[in-house]
Amino acid sequence: MPGLCALLALVGRNGPALLCGGVLVGLAAPVLAEAARPLMGAAVFFFTLGAFLKVDLAGFRAEVLAAGPRRNLAVLAWVGLGVPLAASGLVAVLQPGPALAQGILLCAVAPPLVSTTAIAAMLGLSAPLALSAAVAATLAAPLAMPWLATTLGVLAPGMDPLTMALRLAAVIGGACLASWVLRRWAPRFVVENPSAMTGIAVLALIVFAVGAMHGMQDYLRREPGVVSLTLAVAFAVNAGFLLLGAMLFAGFGRGAALTVGLLSGNRSVGLAWAAVSGALTPSLELFLAMSLLPIYVLPVLIRPLVAALLARAASPPGTLRP
Repeated sequence: MPGLCALLALVGRNGPALLCGGVLVGLAAPVLAEAARPLMGAAVFFFTLGAFLKVDLAGFRAEVLAAGPRRNLAVLAWVGLGVPLAASGLVAVLQPGPALAQGILLCAVAPPLVSTTAIAAMLGLSAPLALSAAVAATLAAPLAMPWLATTLGVLAPGMDPLTMALRLAAVIGGACLASWVLRRWAPRFVVENPSAMTGIAVLALIVFAVGAMHGMQDYLRREPGVVSLTLAVAFAVNAGFLLLGAMLFAGFGRGAALTVGLLSGNRSVGLAWAAVSGALTPSLELFLAMSLLPIYVLPVLIRPLVAALLARAASPPGTLRP
């Protein structure tokens, strides 16, 4: 057990780099992607469980109280409702075509990815804010996602809102129950191994990322133009919502604003995938798979910029900079 905890903690501390590597491994090694494919459903459950185990209830309450109702409600309203509505407006204006439109909207109605907490910590942003907002939105997902998907016209033939709600309730409710059981019967293990709890989520996300790349190498070989366009759109949407979220919440300080930006762009592709499993078209599957790359690549690219912005915000007025 100590060896397993140490391994999970190592995975948790190196989450962003390992997640990016998982996507690349899935693309480079189709055999591994094929082997991981049947495990994707279980991976969604385990990375949700890992996220819930990471929640420090006392810290969660402290963050909610410290932020105040105004910021809490504003952030939740934006990441839960504002992002899907903005995505719907974007699709209506740009009219990118049915496949891309459906992919953009399906990702937008999903809650923020809870592992954004680890990315926020890596960038020096507000991990408690990321965790509280992402967990709250995830808990609401079994009701919110089917309603938003129906309202915004995301559901295609074969996608049923009730089935979507039941699948999400099974994954999220099961993860909540498992988290409660572990906290009830092994509280010391959970509290004393926070990096291991992150490691559970990261390891499951790696399995999901590798499985999501199944067939993508052949797709790239057959239709490189379509794959390139889809990847470019996925990066543009993620980066665009990151920037929009940060601008809208600039009044709360740069750290909080950039954290909301991350939550705006990094949506839970895994829950979106699980919600419509069995009704995925090849083009929708391609968009969801490509949407994983900016989640793990963009933070590495923007890290120097974020560090410079935070340093500038922390500098006293009148400080001379080289």
